[in-house]
Amino acid sequence: MRALVLALLVGSLAAAAAASPEQDYTLQGQGCHGADGAGVPGLVPGLAGVGGLLATAEGRARLLAVPGVRQASLSDARLAALLGWVANTFAPPGARPAFAPLSAEEVGRYRGTIQTLR
Repeated sequence: MRALVLALLVGSLAAAAAASPEQDYTLQGQGCHGADGAGVPGLVPGLAGVGGLLATAEGRARLLAVPGVRQASLSDARLAALLGWVANTFAPPGARPAFAPLSAEEVGRYRGTIQTLR
């Protein structure tokens, strides 16, 4: 019985580690921002501008200070991949945002030190 429980646990951990950014968005962001990333006017921002935020140091710091981002239950590496995916997936039609991908180390620095924006 213990072997079965251990096998199931290891399998679950492996599946979670292999989750794609799209799967992470479904679980972490879609509930508020919607399947199309449009958000809810006046309540939840749309995600079309994430690429622009990732294009500057100030924008990166601001994005990584958003409570839902900073407190996401993802590893730093998975959060970095998710934010890059969001920036590219929800970019305005015809636009391809120009930004350097976030690294796990950069995400970790911001998540550990930046206070929630007011």
